[in-house]
Parts: sequence; C-alpha cells; structure tokens
Amino acid sequence: MSKKLVSLFLAALMMFSVAASLADGSVITVTDMHGREITLTEPATRIVVMQPSDCEILCAIGCEDTIVGRGQYVDYPASILEVPVVQSGAETNVEEILALNPQVVLMNDMGQSEEQVKQLEENGVKVVVSSATDIEGVYYAIRMIGKLMGKDDNAEAVIADMQGTFDEIRANSKNEGKSVYFEVSPLQWGLWTAGKGTFMDELAEICGLTNAFADLNDWASISEEQVLARDPDYIVTITMYYGEGPTPVEEILGREGWGDLKAVQNGTILNAESNAISRPGPRLKDAAIELYNFINGIEAEEAPAA
Repeated sequence: MSKKLVSLFLAALMMFSVAASLADGSVITVTDMHGREITLTEPATRIVVMQPSDCEILCAIGCEDTIVGRGQYVDYPASILEVPVVQSGAETNVEEILALNPQVVLMNDMGQSEEQVKQLEENGVKVVVSSATDIEGVYYAIRMIGKLMGKDDNAEAVIADMQGTFDEIRANSKNEGKSVYFEVSPLQWGLWTAGKGTFMDELAEICGLTNAFADLNDWASISEEQVLARDPDYIVTITMYYGEGPTPVEEILGREGWGDLKAVQNGTILNAESNAISRPGPRLKDAAIELYNFINGIEAEEAPAA
C-alpha cells in the first residue's frame, strides 16, 4: 500500500472515530479560563500538569494516575514526586513535554508563552489554561478539570466539601471589627499582600475578619508604612521556614518600627501552611480551618469542620 493510501486510510479512520464519538455523546467540550474552547473525543488519560493547584485538583478528583508529567513546583501529594518533572514558566521546553506523549497540558496563563502553546497544539496536544484568583474561580477550575477527565460527580463532591467547610466556619464566626494583614511576600523581598478579589480576602471574610488591604485589588505591592498605618489585629505570613535563622514569626516580631502593631504586641501572627493558603485549589478548605483555629485559639482537632 502506498504512503498516500495509508495517509488516506488513517484520516478516514480518524474521521470515523470522531463521528462515532459524536454519535454516542462522549465528546467533551470545555471553555478554559482564558476563554478558549477545547474539545476531546473522550476523557483525558495522559496529562502534563504545569502548576501545583491543578495537580491537587486532579488528585482530589481521583485522577492522579493520569499525570505523566509535572512542572518543577508541583509537589503535592507526596506520591506525585515519582512523576517525571518538566521545566515550566519561562524555561518551558516543549520537546520535553511532547516526549511524554500527553493528550492535554494544563497550564497557567502567566506561566507559558503563546508561542509555546501554539507549538504544543500544532503537535496535537490540547492546551487548557487554568487561572483562578478567587474561590469561585477555584470552583470553575475544579468543574473544568472534572469535565476533561469525565469525573463531573467527583468534582462536584470536592466543591461540596469545600463549600460545607466554608459555610460551617462562617456560621461559627462573628465579625467583631478585627483586621488581618496577609503577608504574601516578606520584607526582605519586598512586601506584597492580598487585596480584594483574591481567595485570601475571602478566607478573611469567612472567618469573620476584615482584610486590612481590602481597598486594593488583587495581589498588590505595599510599603511598611502602609502596614504600620493600618495596624492589623492579625498578621498571616506564608513565608516558608527552612530551619535556619529566625522563624518567619520571629522575624516579624523583631522588625524595627513594628513593635507598636497590635498583632506584634499580642503575638497574633500566624505562619500559615504556605501551600494550602497560597494555591487556588481544594486545600483552601484546610487554610480556612487553620485560620479559624488560630484566631479562636483552639486546637486543630476542635476545628468546626474537617
């Protein structure tokens, strides 16, 4: 059989397969978080996941075994560390991804270039952009990924679990006018915080607190003077501690000029579990529990929801 006939035969076979999928209703179409429509003829079974939150979503809906590659910052759950690593962000290597033969690459819209997306798509790989900044966006991402995987019911169960926890914490919390400052980036790297429209701002509200920087939008660069002027009742830092030097809490307590802050004087500074509170995924539920426990002075096992 000539090469031309083989090509025609394969094309016909592909068209037949697509037609069959359309006939039995198994075609999957999603709109990603960049407004792009992606269609699969069946649920995805081979995924390269570039950002940690999407990996956590995949694992939460029971699809860890579909992950054939992960970005270098994808590290939860621990079992995922056995999966091959690919470079992400500006260092993304398209050939490295293609070598893993994925059907779908899940990525963030800030992490990779349009040219990289184009290269992947030209090689038959579906690219799905996931980019949540608030809790509703997290729900959208969970539903979107659940649909891609044919796991709609699992996705809804994860969302219901998150909503149940948030609702229970909110019902047990009273807003007494106390404020919280989220330190997303520490002083040594330049202060950044969470403003309105972020999931951290929503976690504050769920726990009965007011975000000290709710007048700012999204993630914002701020000054020491702004923090001192707002004098928050609580400080939540997500700085990770690697076992050397002062802890993140000790560093804040020792900052020059910060001694008069209510949070410093009262010692109400939480070094939150960084990945849970900073990733737009299912573990925001755990972050809400941790924050609730901290401001109410209760042990983890006494949390209002699990």
